[in-house]
Amino acid sequence: MSKLRIIVGDDHQVVRQGLRDMLARTTDLEVAAEAADGVEAERLARTLPADMLLLDVSMPRRRGVQVLEALRADGITLPVLFFSMYPPEQYLDYARRAGAQGFVSKSADSAELVQAIRRIAAGGTSFPRRVQSGHQPNDPTRSGSGNPFDHLSRREIEVMQGLLQGDSLVQIATTLDVSAKSVSTYRRRILDKLDVHSNAELAALAALHGQP
Repeated sequence: MSKLRIIVGDDHQVVRQGLRDMLARTTDLEVAAEAADGVEAERLARTLPADMLLLDVSMPRRRGVQVLEALRADGITLPVLFFSMYPPEQYLDYARRAGAQGFVSKSADSAELVQAIRRIAAGGTSFPRRVQSGHQPNDPTRSGSGNPFDHLSRREIEVMQGLLQGDSLVQIATTLDVSAKSVSTYRRRILDKLDVHSNAELAALAALHGQP
C-alpha cells in the first residue's frame, strides 16, 4: 500500500522532527519533504508530488495564510491542513474561505492530528468540532462576529494602531495624552485578548483580518 505523502511546513526544527517521528509510526503516512519558511513551503507545494501540505499559520518570509492564498490563486488544489498554536476561532472563517481543508491546534494529541490528515486525504475536511458547530469558547471578551478585534475597547484600538505603525510606547503616549505606563498596560491587554505574544504576531493577525 502506497503511503500518503505529507509536506511539513513549520519554522521550528523540533516540531518538524516530532511530526516526522510521529508519522513514521503510522503505516499509511510519511513526510515527503520539510520547509522551514513559507517561501520554501510554497515551492515544495508547487513542485513536489504530495498528497497534503501540513502548514503552520505563522512562518518566516511568507506567512502560511499567504502561501495558501497564492496556491489557490493559481488553481493548485493540494489539500492544506493548518497546524498552529493560534486559537482556531481566530482563523476558522478565513481558512474556509481561502480554501483550507482543516485546522488542528498544536496542543492536540497525535491521534487527533493523524485522524485529521486521514479524513482530509479521504476527501473530507477537519475543523474543530466546537467551532465547526458554531459554539465559541466561554470567553466574555470575545464577540460573536468571528473577528477577534471586535472586543477591543476604543482606547485599545487607538494603542493598537500606534503599535501597527511602529510607534514607540512613548510616541503613542504623547499622541494619546496618557502615560507610557498606561500604554504598556493597554498593549498587554491587547496581546492577552488576541492571544498573541509580540507586535509581529499582532501585525500578522491584523493583516489577516483587514485591520488598519
